[in-house]
Amino acid sequence: MDTAGDDSDKPVNAPSRNYVRDAKAMAATPADVKEYPNSYVFIVDMPGLKSGDIKVQVEDENALLISGERKREEEKDGVKYIRMERRVGKFMRKFTLPENANTDAISAVCQDGVLTVTVEKLPPPEPKKPKTIEQLMDAGGDNSDKSVIFPSSNIVRGAKAKAATPADMKEYSNFYVFVVDVPGLKSGDIKVQVEYDNVLLLSGERKREEEKEERREGLGNSRGSLHCRRM
Repeated sequence: MDTAGDDSDKPVNAPSRNYVRDAKAMAATPADVKEYPNSYVFIVDMPGLKSGDIKVQVEDENALLISGERKREEEKDGVKYIRMERRVGKFMRKFTLPENANTDAISAVCQDGVLTVTVEKLPPPEPKKPKTIEQLMDAGGDNSDKSVIFPSSNIVRGAKAKAATPADMKEYSNFYVFVVDVPGLKSGDIKVQVEYDNVLLLSGERKREEEKEERREGLGNSRGSLHCRRM
């Protein structure tokens, strides 16, 4: 039996009135966004609003929220509207700021119904220098050949070297082991680096041996030079 207080016919998870109101306000508030070398600029149309009627806030550390409300003017007795097109009610826009936006350096200016919000950019981070592992020795215990830093190669060469350098990776209870085939290379020919705090880079280069003047004909050359690189 139905009762006066039965709300079973109400839609489940229906949006609240405030949500619908804010969604309509954001859809009806036009804005432009510009990027400059050192800042981002948000230009929002808010006709009829003064600076004291507008709020500029930062939510959740990276969300720029701009809001305001224009109320209908109180009319004198004997006045009626013949046409009503100018918008009244809530103005709102919400923008997700880029990672390099400096939320501590935000300024806003409202002039002639146009709000301009400027968000400065953070300076670019300094590139991290690769760490070179110097404690590298052959299995026999000879560490006379220390690792050396080779000049960086281009992307194509590095990709080919990575594809041609087989490796196994093992996980133990307390550590990881990387086993890489680098035939013909000594410890001094191999470089072990840590880049970007979490990338292990193994690289080395094997050059072709200098041949003597007398060379036997008819022998194949399958080894040749080698450039190895694994990440």
